[in-house]
Amino acid sequence: MNTLIYQIEFFDYWHVGTGLVSGANSDALVQKDKEDRPFIPGKTLKGLLREAAETLKSLNHEKITDDFIQDVFGERNLVNEEASGTKRIEKEAKSFFGNATLSASLQNDITKSKAKFLYQQIASTAIEKNGQAKDYSLRSIEVTVPLVLYASISGFNKDYKEAMTACLSWIKRMGLNRNRGLGRCQFKILAKKQNT
Repeated sequence: MNTLIYQIEFFDYWHVGTGLVSGANSDALVQKDKEDRPFIPGKTLKGLLREAAETLKSLNHEKITDDFIQDVFGERNLVNEEASGTKRIEKEAKSFFGNATLSASLQNDITKSKAKFLYQQIASTAIEKNGQAKDYSLRSIEVTVPLVLYASISGFNKDYKEAMTACLSWIKRMGLNRNRGLGRCQFKILAKKQNT
């Protein structure tokens, strides 16, 4: 099995959130590590790539097969009939999706005190037909400035490189408010390491 290393380059502000709020400051906070640096959880990346694979399969992409999806992402929602009723089970994936993080050199350079410069606040409000702001509709979210993050997929079968390249290429936006222009990005494979 191999390890696939790839980068995610963001071209605009982006928000991969925690689901938490910050009182009056922000209605949605960005996912951060213990040093307040942004990262994208491997679970989020796995879900995005699985969705890309399933979409490409539905479009009859020649490299995206059921075997690829099951091996890389696992199989979900299998039904097992037992005397006690129906139970949902999952077949484990053979691949592990690591978190997407800043490069090692940036992680060393960006201390907790400097990390605050990686974020901005964006506010929006609903507008009534008369052109005035709708009462109580002001919302503010924390966003991350454009950056490049790096991630890996380990336990990756080398025969699936073309299929995974197609999945990575399919994703053009990620995170919250994609329909409002946030999260424009590009995924790119950097290397494939042979495990010994």
